[in-house]
Amino acid sequence: MQSFNKKRFYTFRADANALGGFLIEPFEKIIPTLAPVSLPAVGGLATARSDAFNLDEIVSCASAYTRVSGREHTDGSISILVAAVVEDLNILEVVRAERVVAQVSISIPEGVGPLKFSLAGSGFEGLRLAGRHCVPTLNCALHQPQGDKSIHGSSRTWQDIQQPARAQADDLVNWFRGRGEDAYQWAMARHGWMMTSARKQAESVLCSLVDGFEGEKPGEGHGHIVEIPGFGRIILGELRVSSSSIQLVAIRAELGCPVNGQIGVNAVGGGGGGNDD
Repeated sequence: MQSFNKKRFYTFRADANALGGFLIEPFEKIIPTLAPVSLPAVGGLATARSDAFNLDEIVSCASAYTRVSGREHTDGSISILVAAVVEDLNILEVVRAERVVAQVSISIPEGVGPLKFSLAGSGFEGLRLAGRHCVPTLNCALHQPQGDKSIHGSSRTWQDIQQPARAQADDLVNWFRGRGEDAYQWAMARHGWMMTSARKQAESVLCSLVDGFEGEKPGEGHGHIVEIPGFGRIILGELRVSSSSIQLVAIRAELGCPVNGQIGVNAVGGGGGGNDD
C-alpha cells in the first residue's frame, strides 16, 4: 500500500524543441516543430529525434534531437535536465552551423528558494554567419558553473545574474542609441526594462549567453545581436530566468528579406512547483 507519510508533492515542467517558426513571405507557412518533447508532470525521461529536414531550401538540418529528464531526490530536492541539439543547420546559406547545443541543468532545493541553473554544455560549433567563420564569446558569468559542477551543485539563480544582465542591457541600448531613433526604440522595448537605470525592480532577467565574437564581428549589430543586410536579424543565446522558470533559445532568426518570418533553433526550458510554493 502506498504510504501517506509524504506531505509534499512536486509538479515537473520541462520542454524542448529543436527547430520551428513561421514564414510570411514569399508565402505563409508554418515551419514544422522538430523533435518537440515534454516531461511528464511526475518526472521521468523523454526523448525525441528528427531525421534530415529541408523546407524549400529556406531552412534545413541533417538531424535534431531533444531530451528532458527530471526526478525528486531523497533529500527532497529536484533536478531537471533539458537539452536540444541541431546538426548541420542551414538558414538561407547565411546562418550555418555544424552543431548547435542548448542545455539547461536545473536544481530546486527542498523548501522555499529560487531554482538554480547551469548552462554547461551549451554552445555553437562551426558557426558561420554570412559566409564568415564566427566564434561566439560566451559570458563566463552565465556559462561556467560555480562550485560543484554537478547539476545538483549549480549555483546560479536569476538574482545572481542580475548584475551581468543589467550591464549587458546598458551596453546594448547605448550602442543602438547611435543607430537612430527606430533602432534605439527597438532596443529600449526589448532591453530597456533590464537597464541599470530602470525604476521598476524586475522579477525576471533577460540576457544572453553570448557577449560577442572573437576577432572581427560579422555583419552589423552588437553583442549577441547580429544584423545582416539583405537577410535580417540574428539573436544568439537568448536567456530568460525567473525564480521558478528558465528558457534558453540558442538562435532566434528574424528574417527581413524577400523571405520574411521567424525561425527559432533549440528552445529549452523548465521549472515547476509544489504545494508549498
